[in-house]
Amino acid sequence: MNYKYTSLSKAGNGKKHNEDSIEVVKIDNGILCVVCDGLSSAFAPQQASQMCASIVINYFLNNASKDYLKNINDAIVEANKSIVDYSASKSETSAMATTADVLFFDSHIIYWGHIGDSRIYDLKNGKLNQLTKDHSLIQQMLDKGYLSMKAAKDHPNKNVILKAVGENQLLEIDMSKLILNPNDKHRFMLCTDGVHDVLKDSNIEKILRNEELHKCTDIFDKLIQEKGAPDDYSMIIIEKVN
Repeated sequence: MNYKYTSLSKAGNGKKHNEDSIEVVKIDNGILCVVCDGLSSAFAPQQASQMCASIVINYFLNNASKDYLKNINDAIVEANKSIVDYSASKSETSAMATTADVLFFDSHIIYWGHIGDSRIYDLKNGKLNQLTKDHSLIQQMLDKGYLSMKAAKDHPNKNVILKAVGENQLLEIDMSKLILNPNDKHRFMLCTDGVHDVLKDSNIEKILRNEELHKCTDIFDKLIQEKGAPDDYSMIIIEKVN
């Protein structure tokens, strides 16, 4: 499969360490993308995100199965177990935790898994679609009608995550696949909340429409910096080339 991608990961302004981790690896005839955001409220967030991304990649590299949806689930489960066990041996007060978004692009099918509040977007024929739903307190309040979209943006609890890799042994992962119509044009983006909490969906859609893929990350970088880059921000943008 022919594809092209661009990626970016930077620490937020004033932060000593970037707690996000991203990976892009060619596997079989497809490409695997991983974006993780270590939870700052937990123990060793930078290490948590790095461990999760590394374990997911290694699982795929060492697994011959073509059941990619199951591979995503099992890879995240394995990362979760490793992080839970490691943090239990290192910290008596708090667990390590990270978000995880995993996407495998195999010819005309996209397979994805998601936990936390990082996101996967699909720009389909110039229209932005959010494939994932945040596992956050704010999203729960929105779903139940307790909060408006306007109020959600500046809510004091907007960083409260309800599900994350490493918090406990039991893990519920959102997973799905998308069969692509060859007549449609798709551009996918995985990103952390340092991107989508700062920029509106309309901004994201406009940037992703740029014909030159490599320019997208430059524009995202500039805009996020202009808005103060309050958190680490990371993204992988990928599309199939016919």
